[in-house]
Amino acid sequence: MLPGISKIFFLKKFFSVLIVGFAIKIMDDYIDQDIDVIKNEPNLYIALEYGGLPYALLLLSLAAVMDLTAAISLFLSSFAVGMVGNLTVKMPSGLYGFFESIIVILLGIILFKSEMLSSLFIMAAIQLWDDFLDYEKDNMSKKNLAFLLGKVECLLLAIIFFLLTVFFDYVKAITSIIAMHIIIYIIKLLGNQR
Repeated sequence: MLPGISKIFFLKKFFSVLIVGFAIKIMDDYIDQDIDVIKNEPNLYIALEYGGLPYALLLLSLAAVMDLTAAISLFLSSFAVGMVGNLTVKMPSGLYGFFESIIVILLGIILFKSEMLSSLFIMAAIQLWDDFLDYEKDNMSKKNLAFLLGKVECLLLAIIFFLLTVFFDYVKAITSIIAMHIIIYIIKLLGNQR
């Protein structure tokens, strides 16, 4: 065990991060369901059918019970980072994605302070890493940051954001990467069952 970290604290944080990760993945798959159908990619929201929204809310609630600040700051950060590809698109709120992102980030920083920063950094790192890995598949996508920034630049930014997360909250950094790999593995299993 890491020095100075109790097993209970680590386990609560780990399961909170893992569970909110699934809620975030369901939300992301809801948004991408049409694209995933066209690409024949596994989609957790489609697999859950009408249970997608209730399960996402249930998972977010369970994650919040285990570690409120980690769960909510990660969820808010995923929302803000997820808007990067839609910054100039008008959202259902009537605001552009850019303004929604800024509002969510400011709200998160006011409520959760450095916890929000570490969540933003890890979500940015994960998004950049995902875009780096998807470069060959998505090289014509306007939303793929590896295509927009360059593949090497995308990887370097992912590493920088991960290291910033380690600086602010090394437990969140470690648990987020472990949780990301578990979620990816389960999604691959889902894809193999089709």
